[in-house]
Amino acid sequence: MNKVEPVNINTEEYNEYLTEIGGYFGLDLPDYGDLYTDAIKYQSGRAAIRAALECNGITHAFIPAYICDSIIKSAVDAGVKVETYDLDEFLYPKQLPRIISSKCVVIYVNYFGLCQNNISRLLEEIPEDQVIIDNSHALYAPETGALATIYSPRKFVGLPDGGLLRASPLLQIRPPTREDIGSFDRMRHLLIRMAYSAREGYVYFDKARQSLNNNYPLAMSGLTKRLMKSIQWNCVAERRRENYNTMSSLLNSLNEYQWDLGENDVPLCYPFTARGQDVRNIKIDLAKKNIFIATYWPDALPRITPKNIEDILINETLFLPIDQRMTCSQVEEVSEQILKTLRN
Repeated sequence: MNKVEPVNINTEEYNEYLTEIGGYFGLDLPDYGDLYTDAIKYQSGRAAIRAALECNGITHAFIPAYICDSIIKSAVDAGVKVETYDLDEFLYPKQLPRIISSKCVVIYVNYFGLCQNNISRLLEEIPEDQVIIDNSHALYAPETGALATIYSPRKFVGLPDGGLLRASPLLQIRPPTREDIGSFDRMRHLLIRMAYSAREGYVYFDKARQSLNNNYPLAMSGLTKRLMKSIQWNCVAERRRENYNTMSSLLNSLNEYQWDLGENDVPLCYPFTARGQDVRNIKIDLAKKNIFIATYWPDALPRITPKNIEDILINETLFLPIDQRMTCSQVEEVSEQILKTLRN
């Protein structure tokens, strides 16, 4: 992929006249405003987590074993000692110490956007200023008073990058001043999908994802900030909830685990656990029908205990799409494909 040269802009030149008039046309995008006006904007969720961990003299972090390697790396790069913990069958932390030292934090993931009750419980047991909530799977989950709450909008909509941090007043943090200039390079897979197909753009999607491995905290690019304003976030939330409820009505009776969709929950996906099924081959078969299923997170396998809930989620669970692009008939089609597979 050809590198796009960074655009050198003298911002002082535009301080007097912020709105340009005339000249060539840009993309015609609506402006619906920001999702969270109080959020600090970074180039990625993992960079936002690193930024939070570099504050308040934090030296130690308890992190779930079932998490993406990039979050472990962010903590290590922040100079923090990492200790992982297991989850119980409700995806709640187990084996955490009763007393946590003052320079230590607990990171908890709002898995699949369906674990808000666990967050409420955790904040009753651990001081708020020692909890960081990873809402990468829960874009619409509220800020609950934790030290820092992290969001990753690109997991819910088509964006090249971007992460949001909603900070407690107790988090001693300064927003980044250097802006990320990589967003132009990360646009290619989005444009290829629009013009052709996801299959043809996947290699560039993977390159874009890998380019975010550098988690040094940078300010979100102007491109990503503008793209975020053109999304009708309330419509995204409404459709996801509708699709989830449709799929759950069709598949819940066969799902090994039952997930409660809270009144305000907006899910990332529909987790369908099929014990004893060859999940890998099911994904391959579905991909042949242009139904693509995500995996969370195989890189965690070395950290987890076999046959625990984390192992079941990686090896025996399908994270079925229910996103806002899908019509009701498409949700029913995916569900029917799953039912056919199980019958066979």
